[in-house]
Amino acid sequence: MSEIENFSFVIAGELAGMAYPHAPGALDELAALGFRSVVSLSRRAPPPHALGPLIHLHCPLADFTRIPSVDLLRAVAFLGRAPKPAAVHGEGGVGRTGVVLACRLVSLGRSSAEAIAEVRRARPGSIDHPELETSVEEFELFYRSEQEQATPVPFNFAPASPLDRVVHGAERPGFGMPLWSTSGIRSSVLAPPSTAEALDPSDTPVESWLGFMARQGMREVLCLLDEGELASHRVPLLGRYQREFLRVTHVPLEGGAVAVPTPEALEHALAALRRAEAGGSPIVVHCASGAGRTGVVLAAWLRARHGLAPEAAIAAVRDHARHFGARREPLKAGPGVRDLLASVPARG
Repeated sequence: MSEIENFSFVIAGELAGMAYPHAPGALDELAALGFRSVVSLSRRAPPPHALGPLIHLHCPLADFTRIPSVDLLRAVAFLGRAPKPAAVHGEGGVGRTGVVLACRLVSLGRSSAEAIAEVRRARPGSIDHPELETSVEEFELFYRSEQEQATPVPFNFAPASPLDRVVHGAERPGFGMPLWSTSGIRSSVLAPPSTAEALDPSDTPVESWLGFMARQGMREVLCLLDEGELASHRVPLLGRYQREFLRVTHVPLEGGAVAVPTPEALEHALAALRRAEAGGSPIVVHCASGAGRTGVVLAAWLRARHGLAPEAAIAAVRDHARHFGARREPLKAGPGVRDLLASVPARG
């Protein structure tokens, strides 16, 4: 008898919905069926040891209420890039699960009405609240406008690696503002260098960024911007962070084309990540683009915390981000990155 509850495919061999995997062997069974990725929409997520080889996104969404399109985009973008087949679950596998499955179908060209009907045929009882229907309808409008601007992921946000639940990376608020849409959401992944440092004169970029991070459950922030970069913000960024996060850590790493952190600065950054993990407090690390300096710190974390060799840590950070449509390029910081990572004591 199957231990996977309320399971069915919406796209045969590619995308399925299910209930929260309560049974001890549910995720093992899912992997045995050939599944390679899982999206958790519930506030709690399966424990890391239960996920085994599955690539996992924890994207907690509110239930029985309208869901912001930008949060749905994060799940949909992951489903578009993650290894397949992929499964999506909330608690019962009916409300939020149905919405995300429908939004994935919207991203594949269905209208919101077609997507909702298709999900309900495959999974009767799905999308069981008017606000959830509205969420799919709003996502269709949002996604079509975002596609016109080729926006792949909000704020270049993604977990550090498949091994991590606590440590995440992102870009700074307002990075690449000329590419922001009217929704206030964009990604630096496609921002050209000539415009990437332009700033919006209002507070909107910071508030949009903070709202998104709050919805992702981030409780701490590690800011890597140097003093010059901080001074370019109209909003006193660190002060604003202190009003929103439980802990704010600032480890200034000099920006520029070649910006390899000093060992001392890197150790300060790693200490913040260790403290966050010890307290079970999700933390987001950001520089400007979220690619170079952030990538270095995350790669160093994988070496220090999980014992990865330098090249393996660089590849893990880069490749895992791609599953989410994000970009991490640790080597962007300069040729000394490999030597710096090799100097980091590896756990075990």
